[in-house]
Amino acid sequence: MAITLKDLKPKKLGEVVRELNYKDLVSFTMRISDDKDYVSAIKQIQKPDKPLTKDSLSKANNAVETLSQGEAMMIIIGEYVITEWDVKTSDGKVAPINGDNFMALCASVGDDDENAEFVGFISDNFHEMAKEFASQASETKKKLSKCSTGTKKAAS
Repeated sequence: MAITLKDLKPKKLGEVVRELNYKDLVSFTMRISDDKDYVSAIKQIQKPDKPLTKDSLSKANNAVETLSQGEAMMIIIGEYVITEWDVKTSDGKVAPINGDNFMALCASVGDDDENAEFVGFISDNFHEMAKEFASQASETKKKLSKCSTGTKKAAS
């Protein structure tokens, strides 16, 4: 018997994709997977590398460039999670998908209340997708663990 090797690619832990439409104003696709860049970005805001101190929170040490946790999450969603959208620039072309443009979109849906509602819609979907992805990843890890345990037993 001959064995044919497949491309050696790491097993995906899972992927969650949603096609969303917000009040017929904007349509977009969100995707969460085990993309290394996305995982790295999420870790940066979940576990800041510096502990919080009075000094780190003082006005003098917090320039305008600092982001709140919520703003950081919106940047990550725009950079890594949204994969397609129908947002146009002023000249009618599809706007590049990135954190800055997503933040601009979040401020452009309508008045302050509508913008907050849109951010809530995005946030709710993102958190549901993240939970679903975590569940998929856990199941995949269990299956891989069983496979590697079976291989070790067979080799003994």
